[in-house]
Amino acid sequence: MKCFTLLLFFIPNLLFSQYWYEQKKEYFFLGAGVDVRNMLFGGTVNDQAYDGTFKIGLRSNHFSLTAFYENFSAIEYESFNISPGYIFRPGKMLIPVADLSLSFIKRPWSVYPSLAANSILEFHFHRFYIFARGEYRWRTDYDFFQASVYGGIAYKFSFKD
Repeated sequence: MKCFTLLLFFIPNLLFSQYWYEQKKEYFFLGAGVDVRNMLFGGTVNDQAYDGTFKIGLRSNHFSLTAFYENFSAIEYESFNISPGYIFRPGKMLIPVADLSLSFIKRPWSVYPSLAANSILEFHFHRFYIFARGEYRWRTDYDFFQASVYGGIAYKFSFKD
């Protein structure tokens, strides 16, 4: 019983210790995710389908620079994004990020410039983090605004370990 009581005391201390709260503030990352709204409910122009995203980026204190690739083969849609962003709580476990995506949408008939505002909430662990991203995009291929919700995971590569 004493061992069990000690375990109950030490596990929360280990999980919520300074080690977990003070993460690295400068690192590279690779990640993948899905458009949750499209997978569960479908979109404005499609039924339920897989819409995958891949990202690579750099973080340095309050600055973030991310490159995204999105492939949505059900509607023959691809997009390529560069997103500069602001990190509100660098080095913490729960991190909100706001960024602006400057992108190109590639469709079978043409390529269109596009713009999106993103709000991201990340939950960080030592080497990886999980994220939820809300996006409000000007879809120039159909000339309307569209909201999407993405979720995923990313792996961090630190400058100094």
